[in-house]
Amino acid sequence: MFREYSKALFKRVDTRQLMQFRPPILPPRIYSKQINVDNKHYAAYCQEMHWPKSHRMHPVYLQMLSLPLQMQCLLDKKSPFPLLGLIHGKNDISVLGDCDLSAPFECRVRFGDVRPHNRGWEFDILLEAFQQGQRVYQAISSYLVKVKAVHVAPKPVSLDSLSTCDDETETPIDELTVTADTGRRYAKLSGDYNPIHLYGLTAKLFGFHQPIAHGMWTLARSLSSLMENEERDISKLTCSFKRPVYLPSKVQVTKWCEDEVGVQVTVSDHQNKHKHMAMSVTF
Repeated sequence: MFREYSKALFKRVDTRQLMQFRPPILPPRIYSKQINVDNKHYAAYCQEMHWPKSHRMHPVYLQMLSLPLQMQCLLDKKSPFPLLGLIHGKNDISVLGDCDLSAPFECRVRFGDVRPHNRGWEFDILLEAFQQGQRVYQAISSYLVKVKAVHVAPKPVSLDSLSTCDDETETPIDELTVTADTGRRYAKLSGDYNPIHLYGLTAKLFGFHQPIAHGMWTLARSLSSLMENEERDISKLTCSFKRPVYLPSKVQVTKWCEDEVGVQVTVSDHQNKHKHMAMSVTF
């Protein structure tokens, strides 16, 4: 996706739409593509994420494969948003049916909702995947574009505050060593060569004193830790990214509020003081 990132450097942003009171108008175009899963690529992904091959398809894998379509959506001439500089805030993934890795997926990507945010605008990119005419997968990525707009919006409600759990006892399930080359390894798998994930020098160009891990790597890898000894299948997961994981570092994966239908998961620094990600999983 080097070509897409090159286009992003020269993409003009419609700041007039972003700075007005009304939500910006989003292009209605649907970007679609038939995706065939390469077995070697999927095996490499499972190895990187420590995902047991005996399990069903990793719930984050198909959304990663759709990244070129998402970038095309953002690079649409009528899109008011920049591609570089967006903050990936949330993910909402639903596995709606049996995903057959040996059969092609018809993937469709389009803009979804757009909402006022106290720091700018928050918007969604929706992915739907079909097999044999049936929708088997849906993923919503939420992004924040920071801008000094005239609208006023309350601060978003965090995923943590939505929990009504009676027993909030935390159980550590894994400690991940996130190496300095994690961003480059994941970029090779995903095609996401955003400079903030690659090297210290390229990260500094965009305001980070160190490269940071891809949020989708953190989500996928911590999900694998959760499912290592779990026999139930995931039907839905929602995550909220709190702060970057700098490379290299160590992070702790902790579960809490577990019952017969789901569990809450947090990823924090190795001292368990600062949260990097909060996730809710439904079986």
